[in-house]
Amino acid sequence: MDVEKTIESAGLTNAESKVYLSLIKLGSSMIGPILRESGLNSSVAYNCLQRLMGEGLVSYNIKGKKKYFFASDPKNLIRILKDKEDALLEAMPLLEKLSSTAKNKQEIFIFEGPKAARTIFNDILNTLNKGEEHLVIGVSESDSGMGEFIKKWDKKRIEKGIRKRIIITEKEGNWLNYYKKQPLTRVRSIKEIFNVHFTINVYGNKTVLVIWGRYPAYILIDRKEVSENFRNYFNFLWKLSK
Repeated sequence: MDVEKTIESAGLTNAESKVYLSLIKLGSSMIGPILRESGLNSSVAYNCLQRLMGEGLVSYNIKGKKKYFFASDPKNLIRILKDKEDALLEAMPLLEKLSSTAKNKQEIFIFEGPKAARTIFNDILNTLNKGEEHLVIGVSESDSGMGEFIKKWDKKRIEKGIRKRIIITEKEGNWLNYYKKQPLTRVRSIKEIFNVHFTINVYGNKTVLVIWGRYPAYILIDRKEVSENFRNYFNFLWKLSK
């Protein structure tokens, strides 16, 4: 695990992460050891210490005429994330209102990279309610590395009570066996759907086309007539599958 990158996820810069991690390792310390441990110059390190103190992540005391810095409980990193989440939740009604009143509302969105999956799959959970259905055509055994993420996401989907129907090719035996065991899930197989690593997701009025690979791409179409067309296509394939 890259601890520095994990600390940065709380909103710290790379330099701030280095300083905070140095203090975690050193305990109470004067500036000299912090500079040696972090590899930063003094002006950058002092600026980082000031910002970290402002976040409540670093404190100091004075012994004699020397200033000693020390890191606060690492759990404060979670508190910072929680504060950011609370601020976003507070602003969300206004953001949604602004989005819904936009004159040129976009209907097609393109996301790229592994982290984009969180945006897409969280949108599925946020869009659908208990008893509603998520349709999937095609699952890829590509080298995208998304398999474990999708399985963890499926647990959240099941907990929320969202139903799922999925059509996959007969060659995707691992996924076929996996989905057969999942609650609120119906799976059927078909001889061949696509010759490329490609998946179609249909939920609510939205359709997501996923092009799998080392850097997956997601094309989200927020248009009712498109989702209805793909839903009809899904039901056509469902009747042909076994």
